Amino acid sequence: MVTSMDNGAPTHEQTMLSSTLPPPVPEHRAFADGAPPAEQSKRAGQLTQAWRLIFGFGWGAIIIGYTAVWETSRIIGLSTWWLGANAEPRVLLVQLLPFYGPILATVAAVSNWRYSPYLGMAVATIGGVIAAADLGRVQWLAVVEFVLAGAGLCISVASLAGMYRPVRRTSGVS
Repeated sequence: MVTSMDNGAPTHEQTMLSSTLPPPVPEHRAFADGAPPAEQSKRAGQLTQAWRLIFGFGWGAIIIGYTAVWETSRIIGLSTWWLGANAEPRVLLVQLLPFYGPILATVAAVSNWRYSPYLGMAVATIGGVIAAADLGRVQWLAVVEFVLAGAGLCISVASLAGMYRPVRRTSGVS
């Protein structure tokens, strides 16, 4: 009898192990700790994956917009109330005031917090209050701040469409 030319092919001398069970699928395979992989559950109030992405990038862009307001204020020499004058700048915690909310909204998107759109609406409202305080000092920068707050509000309201809703249980079908 001629032996096989292919080293990987079985010959008559090699025994074939046959099994009636198919190989395990990766999702059902046992892991080192014995637990299956944790699947992230979808709960009511969380955003879908696409809306989380839109919400997170939108609020990230608003952070960049506030950075542009900061830099513009410094370049033209007209300070917003939260930055203070170049000669007497405010405390850093006050200077960063417009950034806290958008950073929190971005973290909410990344961390998949429940009810993130409502948090975004509250942050946008606070951004509008910050902009309103600048109306008497630097009108055009205040307009940009209002636009940023409005954009955050629009993103948050639109992302309500991407929130998971609770399952409604109905009694028997008649």
